[in-house]
Amino acid sequence: MKKLLFSVLIAIGIHSAGAQVVSIATARTSPLGSTVTVRGLVLNGEELGSIRYLQDNTGAIAAYDFSLMAPVMAGDSMEVTGVLYNYNGLLELSPVTSLTIINSGNPLPAPEPVTLSSGWVEGYEARLVQVSSVEFTATGTFSTAGSGTNYDLTDGVSTGQVRVLTSTNIDGTAIPEEEVNVTGIMSQYAPGGTGGYQLLPRGLEDISTGGNPPVISSVLAQSNITTSSFTVSFETLYEGNTIIYYGTSEDALTEDVADASLTVAHSIDLTGLTDGTIYYLKAASVSATNDTSWSPLTAMATQSNSTGEMRIWFNNPVNNGVSTGTNAFYNPDFVDTIIWFIDHALYSIDMAIYNIDNENNIINALNDAYLRGVNVRFIADDGVNAGAYAALNIGPGKKIKAPTGELPGGGFYGIMHNKFIVIDAVSTDPDEPWVISGSTNMTDAQLKVDKQNMIAIQDQSLAKAFRAEFEEMFAGTFGPLKTNNTPHQFIIGGKEVELYFSPSDDTESQIKRVIAESDYDMYFAVFTFTRFGISYDIESAIERGVFVAGIYDETDPSNPLAIDILEGAMSSTLFQASDPIFHHKYLISDPYCPASDPMVLTGSHNWSTSAQVRNDENTLIIHDSTIANIYYQEFAQRYTDEGGTIVVDGFCDFVPVSHLFAEAPLQFFPNPAQQSVAIELPLGSEGGLLQLLDISGKEVFHQRLSQPTSVIELHGLANGMYMVRYTTPEKIYSGRLIINR
Repeated sequence: MKKLLFSVLIAIGIHSAGAQVVSIATARTSPLGSTVTVRGLVLNGEELGSIRYLQDNTGAIAAYDFSLMAPVMAGDSMEVTGVLYNYNGLLELSPVTSLTIINSGNPLPAPEPVTLSSGWVEGYEARLVQVSSVEFTATGTFSTAGSGTNYDLTDGVSTGQVRVLTSTNIDGTAIPEEEVNVTGIMSQYAPGGTGGYQLLPRGLEDISTGGNPPVISSVLAQSNITTSSFTVSFETLYEGNTIIYYGTSEDALTEDVADASLTVAHSIDLTGLTDGTIYYLKAASVSATNDTSWSPLTAMATQSNSTGEMRIWFNNPVNNGVSTGTNAFYNPDFVDTIIWFIDHALYSIDMAIYNIDNENNIINALNDAYLRGVNVRFIADDGVNAGAYAALNIGPGKKIKAPTGELPGGGFYGIMHNKFIVIDAVSTDPDEPWVISGSTNMTDAQLKVDKQNMIAIQDQSLAKAFRAEFEEMFAGTFGPLKTNNTPHQFIIGGKEVELYFSPSDDTESQIKRVIAESDYDMYFAVFTFTRFGISYDIESAIERGVFVAGIYDETDPSNPLAIDILEGAMSSTLFQASDPIFHHKYLISDPYCPASDPMVLTGSHNWSTSAQVRNDENTLIIHDSTIANIYYQEFAQRYTDEGGTIVVDGFCDFVPVSHLFAEAPLQFFPNPAQQSVAIELPLGSEGGLLQLLDISGKEVFHQRLSQPTSVIELHGLANGMYMVRYTTPEKIYSGRLIINR
């Protein structure tokens, strides 16, 4: 392999006559701040974000650039010029001033074998290495927050750190409990200057359990939800059969359903289920060589027989002039509404709230409910109003404060920032359970003065899911220690509804998904906005023609990058809110585009790092054009109050891909494909945009096609099912592609 690398370097040596090219080893010994030019073979693609690691016969180095690195893939031979920079111990080229991809599709070097005691050192920094016969010390599920999560490997004597990045397909899969071989790139993160070496696996293929297991490469996805059935789908890297074990208790998966067909795209129906019930599932897939892969335990719910009624209130005036038929409701007194629900509870009240006072008599209402026999339980942040907490008399052991300080094993708790009340989740009558959520705390100023939204939903399945999250916290598990153990998909009153809790469920990825799926217009109203990754996604939406308007209240004054990006992209459609506190946390997608799956995202989750990685938060996503318009009526009033002008005043003519699939299929072959696929365009349709979307709807590839037939290389894409979409000004063509190597 070293000979092969050497011959590649000779071949590309004739390609560039400009910059003085040096070996990577020479570059690594040059002073920081020097500008150097190196050539090497790229070891990773976008699965590790905007950084690329490249290696030659003398060493390896990182190169970081948010935009220039986007098209660079593993196997590319690259010449790059940049400034040597020490980023928390990792030597990298940043900024990158020029980049040339010389050729692509080259085989990667064999990983260098290391041990836990010898491999986590400077000599292996940025190199592709492999450690064998080790075990993960953690069990359960790889669950990343923020950019990633660290895990320890052990061989019984030594330990070494592995960092699993959110951007890889490892996130959400089961942590192997047996011995593994782990391949990856040795990186470093040492703010203190020394140590901090981390092995970065690039995907599930880099974690091998031996044998030939199918390797489950996606989360379990739920669809076709009814009161007695739903469909479970998942993907594997290699072919295997399909088995689902399930039951109504995490510890008793007493039922199973199976399909013996070998495939990489798995889908199976669970039937004969009970309405309004949470089920726990584990998927297994067995290969032709009898090797088995397992999924993590996953919760899913059937549809209930509840009414599905949704009531929405805003405590500041709304603009009914933009209503499409159902007017938004201005309710200046949230207090009476909340007390009404408490007073009508029959069996149970579970409240998780950041802060509360008793100026509004909500504490008295909870106490009264307890006295009439309702089982009242209460969780608050440690900083809750002390007088109100002391006045809450609901029985011994029925109220707790969230923990603060350092986590067991390092790191820190965030705040218990949830805002939800679950009424009568224990009732067997599907018309009695309610969930109340939104942006407001239960203090008098928050309820009556600050700008807020509140939503109540009558649904048994949703109430049980919120109660399951409540139970986890009430048992003492908060913040980063929580697990992704609640259902996410619901059908409520005929509407698709999603539910996510932070930090266990990677809520930010759902925010970014809603942004990515917006086709026509989008509006955000957020109290705290510091996540610049969301800003870049909004910028991308604007670049593809989506109208975006937004209001925020505060950002981090020491690092205003998130707002700086928005100001550059949005200009006159972005406003910082005036007083009083603008406490919303909602996002509206395509309210003027009913055919494009309009959505509202709302809850307690600010667009901040704390919300994503530490705080306890709750978020709902509701797919419905009427609900989207109701929230838009509130946004329109806030927006014009801040000086904005409503510029979207007509409905779009968008036609979704699902409506066109049978009418305008796209031709491509082979299918299934391995390394490449040929796209055959309809006559006269050249010049359109080709996109590949993974099972979650995330774009993984795009390219303009100018020829009637184009060959697309599939290097770097994992096995599985993809939607292929080709868009022209006149029509959208689509099809489904399976990659199976």
